[in-house]
Amino acid sequence: MKKYISGVALLTAIFSSCSQTEIQEVIVPADQGNTLNLQFDNRYGDQDFELLKRYSYQSNDANLEVAFERLRYWVSNVKLVNTSGEEVAIPNSYYLMEETGAVAVPHLVNGEQYPANKRDEISIKNVPSGTYQGLKFSIGVDPKYNDNITLTAGELGILNGMGFSDGWMWFTSYIFQKLDARMYSGDELKNLRWDSGSNALFEGAEKSINFPTAVTVNHEQGLHVGFQIDVRQLLSTTPDPWRDNLISQSRPELMTAFRDALLQRGIILQQAENNKQK
Repeated sequence: MKKYISGVALLTAIFSSCSQTEIQEVIVPADQGNTLNLQFDNRYGDQDFELLKRYSYQSNDANLEVAFERLRYWVSNVKLVNTSGEEVAIPNSYYLMEETGAVAVPHLVNGEQYPANKRDEISIKNVPSGTYQGLKFSIGVDPKYNDNITLTAGELGILNGMGFSDGWMWFTSYIFQKLDARMYSGDELKNLRWDSGSNALFEGAEKSINFPTAVTVNHEQGLHVGFQIDVRQLLSTTPDPWRDNLISQSRPELMTAFRDALLQRGIILQQAENNKQK
């Protein structure tokens, strides 16, 4: 059984510059003011994650160094699961998570850029009071919006993020997740460019999280759920990233492996606990 909260989520600003982590609020109009905070902390194994820093990675007996340039993915269809097993769905829940340098927009003529940004946190207000035992969300965009990128919902829109500056060549669908990096093997350099996204890929793209203990949300206390994103695990998409340095629509089996590397191994629950209402 699903309960739906009525309302429309706010769109994020498209070309606003930001150099530090930006917490963007999505307002869900309802009768209650409770807050759900989702945080996605990027790591590389047990190390802090930084763009352009060289990290060691061993692949098929080859010692590589990898310097990441971009990590982007859509979190969508967020649902809280209460202790009765009912799903409380957040409407219009489409959030672009990213850690990226400035991206040139090749389809515009005046040299516009999508600004450098680090976005790893979402704050959703007016979540219904209740006791929750878990959380569900998907990676990617469901077919209704993926088939028509002129539709808007939450942060979806043709001009926002991976709908425009990082879209497919023909602008017919969204990229669900993207990883760009430079790989070094001795004196050799290769670019790693991994994209994934398709309606077929959205099937099986849901992540289901069970909290260690149930958490009660009310007017005095919200819910904070923290995840670690282990970017190193994304490289395990293929036994040989040096060979398979390009992933796109022409390689659906590797797009699926890329999705699964994030969903099954890359997203790790760190905490689910109460926080004070803001």
